[in-house]
Amino acid sequence: MGTKRNGDLCYEKADLDEPLFVLRAQDATAPDVVQFWYDSNPQVHHTAKGYECLELIKAMRAWQDIRLAKLAD
Repeated sequence: MGTKRNGDLCYEKADLDEPLFVLRAQDATAPDVVQFWYDSNPQVHHTAKGYECLELIKAMRAWQDIRLAKLAD
């Protein structure tokens, strides 16, 4: 999560051969998937990661309000 494309986020933390899955706001289901992850991990609710997750959900929904969201290709 976050705004950096490269840097100190999940890309740097992941092993070179570790599979990753990226969700983009243009995917109509993305905010709900992130919300499910948040709801499924109560240990993050009162942490920086949890607050960042909630902000990401809001940002994705706001983005979708003004742009075309679609189901994944």
